[in-house]
Amino acid sequence: MGRSHGATARALALAGLAAILAGCMPEPVTTEGARVSALYGIFLAAAAVVFVVVAGLIGWSIVRYRATDDDRLPSGTHENIRLELLWWALPTLLVIGLIILTAQVLTEVDRRTEDPDLTVNVTGSQWQWEFAYQGTDVVVTGLPDQPPVVVLPVGRRIAFNLSSPDVIHSFWVPQFLIKRDVLPDKTNRMELTIEEEGTYSGVCGEFCGLLHHRMLFSIEAVPADAFDRWLAAGGEGAP
Repeated sequence: MGRSHGATARALALAGLAAILAGCMPEPVTTEGARVSALYGIFLAAAAVVFVVVAGLIGWSIVRYRATDDDRLPSGTHENIRLELLWWALPTLLVIGLIILTAQVLTEVDRRTEDPDLTVNVTGSQWQWEFAYQGTDVVVTGLPDQPPVVVLPVGRRIAFNLSSPDVIHSFWVPQFLIKRDVLPDKTNRMELTIEEEGTYSGVCGEFCGLLHHRMLFSIEAVPADAFDRWLAAGGEGAP
């Protein structure tokens, strides 16, 4: 009984840890992040179902085939085609379904539009960020002790062209639920639509040297009309 209780306690602890880790994911504020979050939820539900089934079968086997005073060996089964097909088919179908869902979400998240509402050219270098609004003279630059504040509109398709003159960085806003590497001598691209107004902290998600931890920025998501006024004013003042 002691071993059985110990196994049950460990199983419950693992299930609780999974629930806690799932709750650590920030609430997405972009259209693409919401799709990623929904996919995470499906994976978590599938993992929970598999865990319950496997743990239930193990528990049933422990009770059903527990040791008795009878030393005779139980009768064995050489093969059972139906059961073998079942425990091969179910996991296979589950994995195929998850692959299809993942491919659909990634296709949507990585989709590129020919004419986005706004394009921002982002340069990440040791150890600062520069944001240039394409088609305008507005450029927002930061330093390790002065993180830049990037103003963006809500409800519009925004394209980020990401590049680096030195080493690999990573453009990451946790509440977007999407991250892109910033590569030297190559332009990477990320498109998204912010759904909620607010201020969102951004970081470099790839270790890039001595002041990597201070390579920060923040995004100020504002209504589209307020953004238009701010951009028309040359990026001066508060939006």
